[in-house]
Amino acid sequence: MNETVDLTKYGNRSYVRAVMGTQFDDMPQYVDFLRRSGEEIPQTAAERGTHRPENKPLPYEYYLDPKYVPEEIEKIWKKKWQVACREEDIPNIGDRVAYDVGPLSFLIIHSGENEYSAFWNSCRHRARRLCGDKPESGDMVQCPFHAWSYDLKGRLAWVPRHEEFPSATAELFSLRPVQCDTWGGNVFINPDLDAEPLADALGVMPQHFADCPQEDRYTAAWIKKKVKINWKSGLEAFLEGYHVLTTHPSGMPIFGSTYTQTDCWDDGKASVSRLITPALVPDGWVQGEVSPRLALDLFCNTYGLPLPPEGRGDTVADARAYAADKTIEIHREQNGVDFTGRSISYLVDMHQWYAFPAHFPWWGEGLSWWYNFTPLGESPDECVMEIRWLRPLAKGAPRPPLPRCVEIDFDKQGRDFPETGQVGFIMDEDMENMEEVHRGMKAADPQVARPILATEQEIRIRHFHEAYIKAMGITL
Repeated sequence: MNETVDLTKYGNRSYVRAVMGTQFDDMPQYVDFLRRSGEEIPQTAAERGTHRPENKPLPYEYYLDPKYVPEEIEKIWKKKWQVACREEDIPNIGDRVAYDVGPLSFLIIHSGENEYSAFWNSCRHRARRLCGDKPESGDMVQCPFHAWSYDLKGRLAWVPRHEEFPSATAELFSLRPVQCDTWGGNVFINPDLDAEPLADALGVMPQHFADCPQEDRYTAAWIKKKVKINWKSGLEAFLEGYHVLTTHPSGMPIFGSTYTQTDCWDDGKASVSRLITPALVPDGWVQGEVSPRLALDLFCNTYGLPLPPEGRGDTVADARAYAADKTIEIHREQNGVDFTGRSISYLVDMHQWYAFPAHFPWWGEGLSWWYNFTPLGESPDECVMEIRWLRPLAKGAPRPPLPRCVEIDFDKQGRDFPETGQVGFIMDEDMENMEEVHRGMKAADPQVARPILATEQEIRIRHFHEAYIKAMGITL
């Protein structure tokens, strides 16, 4: 195929818009698609979810009414395990960062060899935040206001003019701790000292990531985007692939959203779900317009792989095999990581996981992203979406320096920051919907102000609603 690929054409909404009335008589989910194709099914994909959530859609008032913000802080953000940072953010002993969620702030410290500690980010003297918006380092944590000082384990070490504070002993006035643990290179905290351990909150997820260790990755790109939307509806946009039809036209010739598989697990302690979408399988909505070879050309262009020679990619199977082989080669060359023997699914498909309340790790190399959502301040109308691109790191290789976090304000887009690349472009496509969803919730007739959710494509949103309702103690 010698013709130049017109990328603009395949990113145009008018090109991929479905014909009114189109439905599918036979659209298998991911595992069934691989089975029919005779392709190896990775064990993680073959192990299906065991939970079917109730159909109790969350009314819009819980996204809009400020009265629920303090309740969420008390019942979710003060009670649940949540990602505060990654270990690579604080690589050296004494390094520390602030983790802010809503009006709360926590101090995360690399406190010892392979040890991390977390505390309420408030000086015991007069409450000044001990760590601000920029990372800090040092063998002591000293308050910038009056120099009260604490060691890396949070113990009060020095009070200037101590004779005027006879009760300010280390036993009584050290920093107040919160639970802290790690998994997959992520540092988690839980302000509830009586909460069950992190492992309970992650459920089946660690065993599924055993062959894709997140700790053996480094942040290659990092974005924090402020969004005028409630944190719940922000993350809900990423719990389903149903929106691809009109939101991500550029991806439809490459990724088959109509074959997406959804799975949920819930044992009463962990609320975990997953989405898997195949690559190099033109979406059902554009199947008649996109050949396997064209899908392969577009995939290679997007992922920086060499374009295939004549005779390759004439079938879906060969297109997927070619892309997988070249993915192995590029990782071997760029990162020194050898993925020989890994399944095509691992190398090119999208495997996105989610753990309540707000963390999204991705399995495999198809899209090795990482999402996190947190409320911003005390407003129900604002949140922060954090995105990382996690690249694999060869064993024994030095970890590359952490890239600058690109902080994007409400009125800016990813495309305003060229260093965000494809990640920023895709983020912009999602942002076009997200803020309009929030406005639409406010515009809804109060008599019908709740969503209707698909039985499979949006089952993960049903699961999220179920977990939220349980955490908040809501009766619907």
